[in-house]
Amino acid sequence: MSDSQTIYIGSEDPDSLEARILRDERAAYLAAMTGESGQHSTDPGDLRSIRARFVIARNAMGEAMGCGAIRRQSYKIAEVRLLYVRPQYRGLEATLLSYLEEEARLLGYHMVWLATMPAERCASRVCEASGYRRMPTDDDRLQQGEAVRFEKTLPHSV
Repeated sequence: MSDSQTIYIGSEDPDSLEARILRDERAAYLAAMTGESGQHSTDPGDLRSIRARFVIARNAMGEAMGCGAIRRQSYKIAEVRLLYVRPQYRGLEATLLSYLEEEARLLGYHMVWLATMPAERCASRVCEASGYRRMPTDDDRLQQGEAVRFEKTLPHSV
């Protein structure tokens, strides 16, 4: 991998200027695609706990390429939130998701949950290609605005 293809992913403050810009871009993207921005669904304070992470992926020049977060859903389950990759870096989603999964595993979680909107077909494909399975619902027909939920069991070292 050359320097121009190098990706650095690391924890950052969810309230930093760069983090807020990425979250705003994600909200605008979701609003254009689904009619809902999802902007108020994750409190940055939830991402500051000891078992949570907010990460930004950067290229070799330090430019932010995308972001994502995990937060505690329950003692054994982490929830992926705010997963977003800027349009010019599409294809990075699986790498970012894999990084978040490893962070969750290191934090002691056994499973990861992730939700997407039906209009986010690309996100659903990334989940399925990354080993996630669709969580069963009471009804296979989704209501307007209802999320598609995925889960993945994390491997644990013995």
